[in-house]
Amino acid sequence: MKSYDVIFIHPPRLLEPDYRKHAKYVRGTFIFIPMGLFAIADLLERKGFGVKIINYPLEQYLNRNWTLKDDLKHINFKICGIDLHWIHNAYGAIEVAKIIKDVKPYAKVVIGGFSASYYHNQILKYYNVIDGVIRGEGEIPFLRYTQNISKNNSLDSVPNLSYRDSSGHIKVNPLSYVAKTLDDLNFTNVSSLKNAKQYFECSRKIMGISFNLPIGRGCPFNCPFCGGGQKSQQNLTGRKTVVFRDPEKVLEDITNIIDNYNILSIFFGHGAYPSNLKYWKRLFRLIQKEKLEVGGDLELWRLPFPKEMWNTFYKTFPRKNSSISISPRIMSAKVYQKITEICDPTFNFPESQIRDLIKNANLFRITLRIWLTIGFPFQTHLDVLKDFIFAFKCFLKYGKSKLTPITIMNEPYFVFPGSPAYESPDIFGINLIYKSFPELVEIFKRSKSFFNNLLNCNNYTTEYLSHASIRYINMLFSLINVPMLLTSTSNDPKIKNK
Repeated sequence: MKSYDVIFIHPPRLLEPDYRKHAKYVRGTFIFIPMGLFAIADLLERKGFGVKIINYPLEQYLNRNWTLKDDLKHINFKICGIDLHWIHNAYGAIEVAKIIKDVKPYAKVVIGGFSASYYHNQILKYYNVIDGVIRGEGEIPFLRYTQNISKNNSLDSVPNLSYRDSSGHIKVNPLSYVAKTLDDLNFTNVSSLKNAKQYFECSRKIMGISFNLPIGRGCPFNCPFCGGGQKSQQNLTGRKTVVFRDPEKVLEDITNIIDNYNILSIFFGHGAYPSNLKYWKRLFRLIQKEKLEVGGDLELWRLPFPKEMWNTFYKTFPRKNSSISISPRIMSAKVYQKITEICDPTFNFPESQIRDLIKNANLFRITLRIWLTIGFPFQTHLDVLKDFIFAFKCFLKYGKSKLTPITIMNEPYFVFPGSPAYESPDIFGINLIYKSFPELVEIFKRSKSFFNNLLNCNNYTTEYLSHASIRYINMLFSLINVPMLLTSTSNDPKIKNK
């Protein structure tokens, strides 16, 4: 029987999702592991601790007869860390914790991530299977926690930790750790991950991206529904500014992961916007210099994204496994104006600049994904109609040929904990339906997985659209978008390179 000091378990969204014959299309299983977990595991290993990572949805995908309970019977461990970054994993995270306590009742169970940080008090209050919550940025806090547990020392000095003491009282240590630099962290040491090779292969097959790589932390923006914006991160992690990794360090990570695994594409865990384009140029030129053959998936967080950047991206990455994405969420200038007045003066995606993106994507034949959402704050029925017309025109013009790589994407959105709309729903004209953590655990227990989250549960209504309307109009909207998705050049076997 193998022994470890710490095991990490990436929880599923559902314990027993209905895969059936469409298993490879089930994106809602959330097979991705949050980017920071690999850095935490690597740091623990460097400090002499034995570590193992188990990806629950991956193991279940590879072997339908696999169970976590049976797997745990063959290993010993003192601490189990469970990530709860995405709120969609709330039910899965709690159920995994119950399994841990059932099999290893004396093991410590610690949970962490953005969603866990937001609900740390409720998690400890309502779920005795959780011994502690690491809030905010977790590498040093988790290391300190592991060191103190191994020596039977008090946990009072562990930064960012909320926990239940021996008397059953909830204690909240100060949120005192925020990483000043990320350059001493290793985000590509996946040696402790069970079935690492299959993880990358299945990530590409299920999620469309092989590997997520962080290039920085923080965000300068405050999008209405996003729980990772500037104000949310300041509240949850104490981070006030964006910190970027040295491009040379990022290049080392890319080279390392390519050399050791068959990685077809890299998703960069930070978006491009006008004030950081110099950083992206430097990084892309380093990749060009090394002649690395790997696809790039880049998000645009704000516009403009000039033609020069398209050209640089085109010269850096092979088109077959690359894409650029943007999430204006709606094509209404009036809605943008209201959002800029309420929470973010930069939230503006003029249609003229969107059309410039489309023009440049067609010029360089790089897949461009434009994410829209039915159910955005202040979106009227007329706005919905206009978005339908925009998508339908894109379908007529770009949805019939692989030479025009434009795709409109959509899904029901979830108002994430800590987002501006979650904190002040009335200002955004929305009504939140589920607010407490136990409610969210229950709603995700009853939710279903689907190939692109079209059956994703949403937790709000707007002044114009009901809960059901948001869900089903998004499903109708997707019918227009499917042909464009099918003709996306990234899936064209005839396209091999530039």
